[in-house]
Formats: sequence, structure tokens, C-alpha cells
Amino acid sequence: MPTKPPIPTRPDGETTGSASTISDVPTVVQKAIGPGSLFQLPSCGNRENALPIRQGDLNRLLLAEPGVGPDEREHLIALGRLLGAWFHSEFYDELHELKELYAPLDPDNDYVTLNDHTRPLTDQSDEEFLVPFERALKRANYRTLDLEIIKAAVAAPNELGLNFVPDFTLFEHLRVYVRGYTRITRDCRTIKNKFRKQTVHLDAYQRLVIALKFKAGLKLGPLVTPDFLYLRMFKDVPHVDMEMHLPEQGTKPRMRKIDLAQIVSPFMVSIPTLLFKIITATIFSPILAGTLVVAPISAGVNSFFGFQRAKQRHLATMIHRLYYQTLANNASVLTRLIDSAEDEEYKEAVLAYYFLWRDARNALAPPHTVASLDDRIESYLKDKTGVEIDFEVTDALRKLFRLGLASRDPRGGLHAISLEEALRKLDQLWDDRFRYA
Repeated sequence: MPTKPPIPTRPDGETTGSASTISDVPTVVQKAIGPGSLFQLPSCGNRENALPIRQGDLNRLLLAEPGVGPDEREHLIALGRLLGAWFHSEFYDELHELKELYAPLDPDNDYVTLNDHTRPLTDQSDEEFLVPFERALKRANYRTLDLEIIKAAVAAPNELGLNFVPDFTLFEHLRVYVRGYTRITRDCRTIKNKFRKQTVHLDAYQRLVIALKFKAGLKLGPLVTPDFLYLRMFKDVPHVDMEMHLPEQGTKPRMRKIDLAQIVSPFMVSIPTLLFKIITATIFSPILAGTLVVAPISAGVNSFFGFQRAKQRHLATMIHRLYYQTLANNASVLTRLIDSAEDEEYKEAVLAYYFLWRDARNALAPPHTVASLDDRIESYLKDKTGVEIDFEVTDALRKLFRLGLASRDPRGGLHAISLEEALRKLDQLWDDRFRYA
């Protein structure tokens, strides 16, 4: 069975999370992660790929920078509108394509089937959808969690101390994608601290997307159909809570050795003494002998039902969290995902253009290179947000080159066209995009 990943610790040595000791209490999400926070998460490089700023806030932030004149602000506002409209138009086409490809796989589809006109379900339908779906996830700055990481998270003891044995043979597809990192706090009671309330910290993914499909021919109940591909999007998911976001068909609770010991030990440990007392008591009092037998059996039964109660508490906790952590299901995941990807593309392009244009006004400074532009933007974002960000400068420049808003000279220097030229260029691109003849 996969082993549980090490429990993260803070620099002062305090435990930041323990999946086997946390009680069923509300979660408090710590959105503001200050400088120096080190996340202990698989696939985490402690730098964000997604830009944690709203599009409107970023626009206002850049417009408020000193040295930007009134006319330039008006041009920048117009540039933002044209860029936003351009990316929205592009992503509208991508969303339409994804919805078309997902239609045969959608468990919530409520449309009639038109002979010869409705897209049929084929053996290739899964991959025809998943390829562009994963491309959109990448543009939204999601990354894939490897299957071994998923197995380790699901197999780890959950917050109530239960072991979950994953049955991954049920799935035709099981893919998990994450974006962003955060830290949450919970109050817990443990044996170690004599059941006194203690605050612990858990590293979590800000966004988690799951795509899963069961193998054909399985009988999984009236609510599950193997022909469909199920999509789920959640927020603020601790790595150790992964099993709570997978279907119950894939995770089954198993009694641990310690649970079995608690059930059997009251009877087994006392067998020698018990036999002696039973023989003695039988001679003098049969009623007393029966009482001696009942006591250890009763202790074992109580331990067994304690395990069952733990399972019920886990189920209640799962329902509570899914109610508040679920962001979207099935086709609605596509809409939210494309909106996020569009937002990321816009912010990357605006930041790259803005700093190429702004810094070029310093005639004494050499033109930016790819590396210097990357450093400039990352330093600016860290200063404004307090978050370490791994800016996708190559992707941002690719967009500017494609739109004709920037170029690179033979020596590697980067140059943005003027604001006036950029507005004319985007206006022409917009007209050409919808040209009928």
C-alpha cells in the first residue's frame, strides 16, 4: 500500500498537519500567504503559476503607477478593452468546442437526440475531449498530479484515523489537476495532547479538478453510469483530504490493526485469568461466571461500534465539506475553466506588454531580454502581492508576437510597439476576425 507523505513542519518545529488526528471541525482558509511560507505539497515548487490578482484589480494597479500620463491612461484602458474582447472571442470558440466534445459524455445532458445530427458516443470520444480539455487546463495554469501521488493521498489515514483502501481498478480514467497553494487551519484533539484543543495547519490546493470515468460493465448503483465522464471542481483541498473528493466506489474504509486489537484485546488478553475465574466461579456461582464472560465481550463490541461511528462521522464530514468546497460539476466545470484560462491569458499579455512599453521609455536602459523581463515582472508582482510567482514569460511573449504587439531583434532584445500602433493593430485584427467577405 502506498505510504502517507511526511507530515509538514514549520521552521519552529510545530506540526503543520496530521491527517490521522484532526477532529471534525470547521476549516478556516488562510488566503494571505506571506513571504517565506514553504508548502509541503507534491508537485509544489513553492511558487505560484497562476496570477492571484483579479483582472480589474490588475488594470487599476497598472494605471495607478507613477509616470503614466492622462492620455496614456486612456490608451491603456482602450488597449485593455480590445485585448479582453480578443481573448474572450478566442476562448468562446474553445468553450464551444469543449461543450460539443463533452456532450456525448455528459451525465447531465437533458437534450433530445437528433438522428444523424447529434454527436454520437464512440470509442474515441474520451480522448477527443480530454486532449483539448487538458490543453485548456494548462492555459489556466493547472498542473497534473501523478497517479502515485493520488494513491498515496487516498490511502493515507483520514482525519478520523480511518484507512481508505483505493480500488483504482474501477476507473477507466482518473485524472486530477491542481492549481495554487494555500494553508488552512483546523482545531483538533489528539491522544498526544490529552485531547485538549490544538490548532494545526494543513497545506492545500486552492483549486482541484477531477475527471473520472468508470470501466464499462460495472454495476455501481442507479446514480452512476460507466458511459459518462464525470468532472468535478473543488476549492481549498488539503492533500490529506484527497479521498473525500473521490467517489465512494473508489475508496473503501478498512479497519486498521489497532482497531482490530481494540475489539479483540479485551477478550484475548484476559483469557488465562478469565479461564481460571470461570472455573472457580462455576463451582461456586454460575451467574458470576456469566458476568465474567460478558465484560470483555462487551468491551470488544463497544470498540467495534466505535469504529462504525468513526465511519459515520467521516461521511458527515465529507458531506459538509463537499457542500461548501464544490465549485462546479460536469459541463459547468468547462465554463469556469475557460473563464479562468481567459483571465490568465489576458493578465499575462497585459503585464508583458506594459513593462516592455513602460521600461522602453528609459532611453539609457538596454531593451529587455526574456530573462530580464521575467525578473522584472516577478519582482513587481511579489512586491505588490507578497506571493512568489513563477511568471510564464515565454507564454506571454508568444501571445504578444502572435498579435503583433511586440518583436524580438537579432540580438535578443524585446520591443513593444507604441500604444497608438497597438490600438490600430488590435482594431484591425478585430475587424478581420469577423470579416464576411
